[in-house]
Amino acid sequence: MFLSGVTVVDWSTGYTGPFAARILGDLGATVIRVDDPGVPDPLRTAPPLAGGQSALHAYLNAGKTIVRLDPLADAESFVELLAEAAILVESHDGAGQRALVTELRTARRDLTVVSVSAYGRTGPAASWPWSDLTVQHFAGLAHNQSRPVKDPERTPPQPGAEREGPLAAGVAAAAAAVWGLLVAESGEAAPHADLAVSEFYANVLFESLGEHGAGERSFDRRRKEFKGTEVAGGLIWIMPCSDGWVMASPREQHQWDRWIELLGSPDWSRNPELCGDKLQRKRKWGELQALMAEWTRGRSRDEVFTRAQAARVACFPVSRPDDILSNPQLDHRAFFDRLVVDGHVLAVPGLPVIATTSAGNRLARGNERTAPTPPAEGDAA
Repeated sequence: MFLSGVTVVDWSTGYTGPFAARILGDLGATVIRVDDPGVPDPLRTAPPLAGGQSALHAYLNAGKTIVRLDPLADAESFVELLAEAAILVESHDGAGQRALVTELRTARRDLTVVSVSAYGRTGPAASWPWSDLTVQHFAGLAHNQSRPVKDPERTPPQPGAEREGPLAAGVAAAAAAVWGLLVAESGEAAPHADLAVSEFYANVLFESLGEHGAGERSFDRRRKEFKGTEVAGGLIWIMPCSDGWVMASPREQHQWDRWIELLGSPDWSRNPELCGDKLQRKRKWGELQALMAEWTRGRSRDEVFTRAQAARVACFPVSRPDDILSNPQLDHRAFFDRLVVDGHVLAVPGLPVIATTSAGNRLARGNERTAPTPPAEGDAA
C-alpha cells in the first residue's frame, strides 16, 4: 500500500538522509542501506544505548536491509543494486561520489535522486566544512537558540536540542523523493532533488524575519534579571505546579479577566501599574510570574489545566517524556511504534499521520520494528 513495490537505496550518512529513507520505508517502500566497509557509521555507537546497540542508529534504520559495499570501489555491484530502485538517497561531498551520481542519472532516466548536503551542491559555500552547529548558525536558525543566557561570555551558542533540525530536514527530503516518483510516473525524466539543509532551516525563519521586518536590529543574548522563562514577548507564562508545570496565555483582556477570576481576584490584580492593560502586563511580566505562581504551585497540572480550559483561558500542561509515552490521545491513535533493539523493546515515534485510501485501506500504525542486523564482514551486495 502507498509505496509498496517501490525500492529505495539509502547511500547517506548523518541524520537527514537516513531519516528520509526511514520515512519512505514506513510508507511501504523496500529500503536497502549501503554501508561502506571502509567508513564505519559513527551512529552505530551513538547514545543512548539499548543493550550493546545504539537506539538512535536502530531508529533511523529500522526496517532497512543493510548491505556492505563501497560504491566507488565496486561501481558495477552498486549499479546492479540500483537496477530495480526508483529512489536513491545520498549525501556525499567527494568528487568521486558526485561523479558516480551524475553517471547514474545519465543512465537512469527513471531514477529519482535526493542529494542531501549542508549548503547545496552549487554555490560558494558548497565545499565548506560543516557541522550541525555551524549549519544552524549559518542559516539563522540558531538566532533564538543562542539566547537568553545569564553570561554570554561563558555560554557558547548551542545547536537545537535532540537533533530535531536535521531530522525535520529529513521529512522534507522524503517529500522530495515522493514528488520525484510522481514526476517519473507522469512520463517525465525523474528529477534530481538537491536539498540543502541550511535552506530548509532558512525556510522556517518566519519569526526572526518577522521581527526584522518590524524593525528589530539589535541582538542581545543576556537574560533579563528575573526568575522564570519569558516567551512570546512576555505574554505567555510558564508556572510551577505541585507535580510539574503549566503554560498559560491569557493575552487578551477578556482572557485576562477570566484568568484573574479563576485565581480568586487577588488584591494585586487591581493594581493598574501591575495589571493595567496588555502592554503594562508585558512590562511587569516578571512580577506577575511570581504572583500567579503562588496560586498554581499549590495545585496539580491537571487541576490548573482543567479549570483554565473551563474558563476559556488558553492553558496546557507542560509534558515530560513519560507524559508523552502515557498520553491517551497518542495511545488512541497508535502513534508509537515498538522498536526491538538487542532484546529491549522501546517506544519510538511513528508517522504523524493516519493515512486512508479511498478504498478504505489504512497505513499500519503501532508497528513493531526490529533493529537492522549488519551483514558479516566480507558480505557484499
